[in-house]
Amino acid sequence: MGFAQTRASIVAFSDNFDSYNSNANLSGQGGWTATAAAATPMQVTGSSNKVVSIGTSGQDEYHALSGSFQTAAGNSIITSATINLTSAQATGDYFLHLSDPVGTSSNFYQRLFAKSTTGGYLLGITDTSGTGSTTDYGTGVLATGTNHDVYVVWNFVAGNNNDTFQVYVDPTDTTTLSNNTPYATHTWSSATVEPATISAVNLRQGSASNAPALTLDNLNVAYVPEPALVGLFTATMLLSMKRRAR
Repeated sequence: MGFAQTRASIVAFSDNFDSYNSNANLSGQGGWTATAAAATPMQVTGSSNKVVSIGTSGQDEYHALSGSFQTAAGNSIITSATINLTSAQATGDYFLHLSDPVGTSSNFYQRLFAKSTTGGYLLGITDTSGTGSTTDYGTGVLATGTNHDVYVVWNFVAGNNNDTFQVYVDPTDTTTLSNNTPYATHTWSSATVEPATISAVNLRQGSASNAPALTLDNLNVAYVPEPALVGLFTATMLLSMKRRAR
């Protein structure tokens, strides 16, 4: 995946990890920083087409976005990545999220989950933790060992505790994303109110009992200042599928 920036959107972050040292820690490369040490840190793996290997030893890595973006009503953020799960657990856990401020160890938003199910796994989405927080999973079983292109749209709605999220998996129409049926949807459920800004993207390794193991590639975040343009996907960010994670 890659970006083509337009006046309608702001490319907040884009990374395919190909310029990094392979068979080395992600932390310290390209602006990625660990929030805590890990027994087995996230690794950059592969040769010409490099990916991040996310395990289950417990670690968070964060990278600042190009700025601090307001979650004002009518605006949106679109996060996308190519994922390939090798395993998932029945309880489930999240592996990709946004945060504010940069480097926080607790203010994690737009949490993308995976849990095992018969024949593969399911993806789920929640807003943040706290009283009332729930995770909404899709029902379509996704195959392990297979690349899936995932897009998460976070729509900022006026008022508190009412933002909405849509998850799309392998959409057939990437010119107009809203022409596809969402894989999963979610409305803000936590008693904690929405943040005023978003300033970082994060990768997460959970515990072996809950977390998925996967590779992740083509990580992109775009800020969309006009709601109508969320449907016009080409006008917000062009995710050209120039290559797939291995």
